[in-house]
Amino acid sequence: MPDETPPETAAEQDVETRTGSAGDGAETASAVEDAGGPETPVERSPEGDGAAAEAAKKAAAAKAAAAKKADQPAREIPTEEDLARWIGGADLPSLSNLFNLLNTKLFDAKKALIMKEELLPQHWQVISALEPPPDEEFERLSEVERLRRRIADPEVRERRVEALKVGWQELRGKRPALWSASDLFGALRRIIDRKRKIDFHDFLSATRDVWRDLSLPHGREQLEVLWACLDLIRSKTKK
Repeated sequence: MPDETPPETAAEQDVETRTGSAGDGAETASAVEDAGGPETPVERSPEGDGAAAEAAKKAAAAKAAAAKKADQPAREIPTEEDLARWIGGADLPSLSNLFNLLNTKLFDAKKALIMKEELLPQHWQVISALEPPPDEEFERLSEVERLRRRIADPEVRERRVEALKVGWQELRGKRPALWSASDLFGALRRIIDRKRKIDFHDFLSATRDVWRDLSLPHGREQLEVLWACLDLIRSKTKK
């Protein structure tokens, strides 16, 4: 059906429509002005961006480290029964776990526990010599010869003799047969402090065997002291 709207009326409606659109635009502009004008973009400081990125990086690293630690199996810590068998001559590789992760600060904390229980004397022997004697002197020691005869496995024999030599060097040539438990722990601290590569199980086992081969009561007495010290450290070590 043809549009019967008169031309005048259509023209008036068109004018009203344009007027209304213009009015809407004016109202929008007025609203923006009432709000304080158009929003100005905030400039970000390069220093702020860098600090935020560094914080995010540290958080990601901490999260990754925590996840890695959670994935790692718990360390095997020897039991009282394990230590008793080891004192009697058995092997106990997990014994190394009592010392593997220690730095000097943590070692000193363990030592303080031992001192508190009065398992070792309150004083430590002063090491006066600056350098150990030549290695040839170590090889000529009778306790070293006995240790070599005691251990049948050639690989284990060499490892333990070498580990004992490291302790002998750190104690500046004091004979292992004359060591006390205090000497042993003094050598351990120096080994940890100087970050010397050593298998603690081999070192402790070699010292144990030297003491076990002694005919005098001194050897048995030092084994009992060492046993008590290791059991205390074991009880305070987390897996």
